Amino acid sequence: MRYLTHFFTALILLVTISCGAEKEQVMEEEVVEERVRPAASGGTSAAYFSYSNNLNKPDTLISVNSLIARETQVHESYETEDGMMGMREQKEVIIPSGGSVVFKQGGLHVMMMDLREDLSAGDSVRIELELKLAGKVSTVLQVKP
Repeated sequence: MRYLTHFFTALILLVTISCGAEKEQVMEEEVVEERVRPAASGGTSAAYFSYSNNLNKPDTLISVNSLIARETQVHESYETEDGMMGMREQKEVIIPSGGSVVFKQGGLHVMMMDLREDLSAGDSVRIELELKLAGKVSTVLQVKP
């Protein structure tokens, strides 16, 4: 975990240095279709959305929760040395001051496992983020294929 925190900190520093004083370029938000994938009860789904940190200091996402699932985690997709794709849980995600984190397919995303009920197109799902400084923040996402 400590490795990932250092990695993201170094990455943010590198982007900031490469963009110089042009803060808008660093903070430019990626467009992501906010949604939750349909899935059957007992199965697994994923949520995609973005969250912006409007505080004047970095904040840390420490947990996610959704009543629709028995277990909810932040995962990161990655490619192994042999070209295979995998996922690993992220215990914390640091969000820079004035920056945002994007949960998207193929990157960071919220996994909802052991669903309590079916998720069908048109349903909505509440997801609660817990951040060290901002506290609990909720978002409601539509289920879309």
